[in-house]
Amino acid sequence: MEYDEYIVDLNADCKCGCRDLHRFHNIYHFPNDLGASVIANPKQEGFADAGYRVMIIRFDDAETYSPETPEGYDGYVIESDSWDDVVRILDDLRSRN
Repeated sequence: MEYDEYIVDLNADCKCGCRDLHRFHNIYHFPNDLGASVIANPKQEGFADAGYRVMIIRFDDAETYSPETPEGYDGYVIESDSWDDVVRILDDLRSRN
């Protein structure tokens, strides 16, 4: 998968329930200290069958981060219909200075 080398294991104690529902959830940390928490939509009523939710984050250090809305984005949470959309966001975040 794209960007596997940037995955950090900070969600072992994740509170979002992703582990209980067997969903994809990765956190990416790029050298510019931007990153993203990417989670697959839950497979339950009220959510799309496919897609991902991307939360853009800025790392304060190796284990601490907070949401951030970079220039050019309307917010820090983005609904993506496909993995290709997620990769485009990750490409953009990784390339910023």
